[in-house]
Amino acid sequence: MLLLKRLCQTALFSLVLLCPLSCKKNPITPSTDDLLRPVIWLNTFELSFSAYESGGNPAAQVLKIKNSGKNTLQYTLSDDADWLSVEPTSGTSSGQLVEHTILVNKAGLAARDAGYEATISVVSSEAYNNPQRVSVSLKISPQPPPEIWVRPSKMTFAVKVGKNPSAQTLRVKNTGVGTLTYDITWDAPWLNVAPAGGSSGGEEKTHTVSVNSKNLPEGSYQGAITISSADASNSPQRVSVSLDVSTAPSIPTDNRISISCNPNSGGTGTLVSIPVSIRGNIQSISTFGLVLTFDSNLFQYQSTRAGSLTGSWAMVDGNLSGSGTVTVGGFAGAGNSIPVGSVGTIAIVTLRVTGTGYSDGHQSQIAISGYSDDIAGMTPQPARATFTFRQ
Repeated sequence: MLLLKRLCQTALFSLVLLCPLSCKKNPITPSTDDLLRPVIWLNTFELSFSAYESGGNPAAQVLKIKNSGKNTLQYTLSDDADWLSVEPTSGTSSGQLVEHTILVNKAGLAARDAGYEATISVVSSEAYNNPQRVSVSLKISPQPPPEIWVRPSKMTFAVKVGKNPSAQTLRVKNTGVGTLTYDITWDAPWLNVAPAGGSSGGEEKTHTVSVNSKNLPEGSYQGAITISSADASNSPQRVSVSLDVSTAPSIPTDNRISISCNPNSGGTGTLVSIPVSIRGNIQSISTFGLVLTFDSNLFQYQSTRAGSLTGSWAMVDGNLSGSGTVTVGGFAGAGNSIPVGSVGTIAIVTLRVTGTGYSDGHQSQIAISGYSDDIAGMTPQPARATFTFRQ
């Protein structure tokens, strides 16, 4: 027993003496030949792609490779997935970056939680760090949801006691992907919307909003229309509705749009304002489009600004859409919609007189040639304004 104990102590002492020499991890030192070899350098070791099942292929990405060692790096690239490709599949670098386009073709691939994985291999038999690999992931999600677009966001009705106001139009469409199926409800007994639902693949659908106020006493009433869809990303959307019933004279219902010139005559360099006015609109206005035509030899387009009724709007602007044609548009955004029966200007277009080739007394007309959105159906009266050139 004593002999066995001594043998164990001797073995332990020998192990302690040997460990500093044989158990210590030695660093790896490259040889002289290794220091003269090319080295594969990559700008990334991971690439991620994402796409929708019903959409197109994701955008291509770039993998950059260069030689960060000595001599010349010659290499090839390959991948292990049918949906992945690399262009070009080989390259040469003496230190400069070489770009390779990484493409994904998701045809035949379905959305799934796990996603798809692949590897790009960069191989060079002469490189010190051969091979190098890049992990590639592809996530395919179900198609984006539909999205509800509705105009106007506010509606205003005004009527005398014992009367019903004219109906207004509510417009709904899908600005997302797929098909939007929606329902319309309202919370006031005097309101009605027909039809009370619909579907849109992107096209605009119209609904008639009517008010039954014959038996309502004088006063102000509030209601709301709700557009909802189980699949839409922004459901529900609401349209506020106000109704004023009074014994005062009824509001104007001319439903008229017109233009004029100010001044209506002048010489070269004169700035001419063209107010676009409305009177007695029968539905509230939160967006509009308008086309004006003019003689481009006599006038030069300068600018478009908001009118008296659109000063709070998010945008009122215009631009040349052809020779002698200016397209004007506006939308309220968070600004105030123009209530029913309003009188005022929605835009003011400025032209500059050039007078090229015209004699004194020449007359030219600026005209409304088209209008859309919430001002569609209004009567152009007058639809033209006359300007007289004076030398």
